Parts: sequence; C-alpha cells; structure tokens
Amino acid sequence: MASALARGEGGEVLHNPPVLWGIELSEQLQKTKLIAEAWDAAGLYQVGSFPGYRWGEWNGRYRDIIRRFVRGDKGIIREVATRICGSSDLYQSQDRLPISGINFVTCHDGFTLYDLFSYNV
Repeated sequence: MASALARGEGGEVLHNPPVLWGIELSEQLQKTKLIAEAWDAAGLYQVGSFPGYRWGEWNGRYRDIIRRFVRGDKGIIREVATRICGSSDLYQSQDRLPISGINFVTCHDGFTLYDLFSYNV
C-alpha cells in the first residue's frame, strides 16, 4: 500500500511526495529494485501514475481480469488481451513502458491460486 506514502499529514494526495522521491533518488538505493503496491486503504489507486520513474507497480487490474478469466466470466477477452500485452492503457499516457507494471494473480492476501478457484460460491 505504497500510495499511503503519497499522502500529506492531513491525508491529502501530494503531487510530488517527498518520501517517495527521497527513496527514488537515494544514492544508497540506486541499485535496488523499487516495487509499489500502488494503492492504499483509503481509495487512492495510482497504478499507471505512481510518483517517480524507477518504481515498478503491482498491476491490480491484471490480477482482477485474469481471476475473472480463470473463473469463466464472459465478455472480457478484449481486456484480458490488453492486460497480457502490457496494459498500455494504464502506462502509455504517462510515457511509461509496459515494464512499469508487475503482473500477478495472487500474493500476500492469504490465498493461493488453487484456493481462489477450488470451490463454488
């Protein structure tokens, strides 16, 4: 939930958050891969627009559409193709490459992929 670091003391969204830029520009971290979960619990969703240039962003939209595809939802092939091809709709307008996104289907939420699809609701 790295977007929490893009907020000011009063919770407002900062255009140039000093903590995130400090991490990005740190000489000690220059060889470190920076990966952000580009949203927070208060509703800020910055996938495709997370501050900085070195940060890779977890692509939550990829996760959501691939889960729907595996579940068998209909009418989503166009979005599945967009996500598999790099989510240019999220990154291109910010002059970012598809490598800015980190595609995943499950992570720290406590479920394996098998857990997500082994039962019917």
